[in-house]
Amino acid sequence: MAKPVEADVVLSCSERLPTVDVWLVIDVLRATTVIVRWFELGGRELYPTDSPDAARRLAHDLEQEGQKPLLMGEENAIAPQGFNLGNSPLDLTRELATAHACAVMATTNGTKALLRAAETGVPVFAVCIRNALSALGCALSRGSRIGLLCSGRKGRPAWDDTLCAGLLLSLLQRQHPGLRLADSARLALLTWQSSRNDLRASLSGADHAVFLDRVGYGADIAFACIPDASEAVPELHESPDGDGMRAVLRRVPSDAMGPRLRAAPPLSEPAPVGPPRTERAPAAPNRFASLLQYAKSDADHLFLGGNRHKKSGRTRL
Repeated sequence: MAKPVEADVVLSCSERLPTVDVWLVIDVLRATTVIVRWFELGGRELYPTDSPDAARRLAHDLEQEGQKPLLMGEENAIAPQGFNLGNSPLDLTRELATAHACAVMATTNGTKALLRAAETGVPVFAVCIRNALSALGCALSRGSRIGLLCSGRKGRPAWDDTLCAGLLLSLLQRQHPGLRLADSARLALLTWQSSRNDLRASLSGADHAVFLDRVGYGADIAFACIPDASEAVPELHESPDGDGMRAVLRRVPSDAMGPRLRAAPPLSEPAPVGPPRTERAPAAPNRFASLLQYAKSDADHLFLGGNRHKKSGRTRL
C-alpha cells in the first residue's frame, strides 16, 4: 500500500527544518525564478553560494580549472561589484547560457536557502511559479513527505514565497485529495486560496515586489507570475572541491522527472449558454477576510496587530 502524501512548509529560513523526504526551495522574487530560467535557456550547471565574496572565490577557482563561469546575483537587489549580471531573469539570454560552462550565484535569501536544505541530506529542487508542475512531479518521485522551504525575507515569512507554496500545495492536493498538511502548510494554502483569482495582483502587493518595482524591476514580477511556463527542474548535487564538496545545481533529465501533475483548470468560468440561471443567495462572508486584508492593501499602509495604519513619509525597503 502506498504511503500517504504529506506536506510541510517552512515559511522562512530562520525556522527549524523538519524531517522530510525531499525539499522544494522557493524564492519567487527572484533567485529560483532566475535559476529555472538559466536551465530553461540551456545552462548546464549553477553553483549557489552564501555570499558575494564566496561567489567571487568560487568563480576564480573555476576559472583556474579551465571553466568560464558566469558570475551573477544580488546584494540589496543590485549586482555586487565584479559580477557579470544581477538577479533579473530577463537579463539572461540563450547566448549567455550556452557561452558559459557554468554559473556561480549569490543572493540575499534564495541561494542560502538552497544550501540550508542541502545540509539535511535529502534531495533538493529549486522551484518557482513557472516550473511548479514539473517540480512537484520530481519531488513525488523521491518520496511521500514533501517539504517546501520558503526563503522568506529578512528572516521572516514573505508573501510571495508563501503564495507560491500555496499554489504548489493546491496542485499537490488536486493529485492527492487525501494530502496531509502540517499547520504551516494550511496557512500557505489559505494564502493561495485568498489570491488565486488574481495571482499577479496579489504577488505584486508583496513587500519585496513593491521594492523591486520602485527600483526598476517591475517586469521581473510579471515574468515570475506565469504558471507552468517551464519544464526545467534544477536539482542540487555535490561535486568534489579539494578536501570538501561543492553544491551544484543540474537540470533533472526528462526521463527522471516522474509523473507530471495535472494543471489546474482555468480560474475564470466560460460565459453561460442558454437562458439565465436563477440568482443564488449571496455567499457567506469569508471569515478570514479581516486577517488577510493587510496583504491586499495598497503600499501606503502597514499591518500592525490586526489593524491598518497609515505609513509615515519614510521610505520602507
